[in-house]
Amino acid sequence: MVVVPRAAIPRLDELDLRIETQRLVLRPYVEGDVDALWPSVSDPEFPRMMMWPVHAHRDDTLAYIRGTAEDVRQNVGVTWGIELEGRAIGSIGLRGIVWQVGACRADRAELGYWVAKAWWGKGIMTEAAHAAVGFGFETIGLHKISTACFVENAASRRVIEKVGFRHVGRVEDDLWRDGAWHAQHRYELTSPEWSDVHTTMRVSRPRPT
Repeated sequence: MVVVPRAAIPRLDELDLRIETQRLVLRPYVEGDVDALWPSVSDPEFPRMMMWPVHAHRDDTLAYIRGTAEDVRQNVGVTWGIELEGRAIGSIGLRGIVWQVGACRADRAELGYWVAKAWWGKGIMTEAAHAAVGFGFETIGLHKISTACFVENAASRRVIEKVGFRHVGRVEDDLWRDGAWHAQHRYELTSPEWSDVHTTMRVSRPRPT
């Protein structure tokens, strides 16, 4: 199935970015979320399997929140605070959105996410990821969403695979962090694949080793 790009590139700052799922609310961060995020983002052990550095000061967290708002204004990304029971417990985003490359349309983004340790293993991130990916394809008309995780991050792999991403390959020595090179598993999902996975669940992905 050929999916033609939408004629008009959407403006993220003109859209209602709030998403409600069975248990969660995904909504843009507000500056008041700093205190809720701080225990996770300031824990030196927490982001070891992620791309971002530990936050040394609350000003770092505030700058991060303000940066997510700027991404929306620049039309290059949307990051949601994952809210449960009225409190932000994590983050999920479609970042690095590229709409146009020269004469070509790209309509693609990178999925990234995390949730506080207290909520690991409860299906929170899979629920949030389904919602964010659905928004990317169905609301703003992305054609491809990519994502990756360190090969050691089995929990992140489970989330990615439950959402239906296709494994592209293992990339060796892809990123340097904490004194070592790390390999990553790379995944992607296109709009036609999402329609298939989301509506019929007919796609069965082999699990990488």
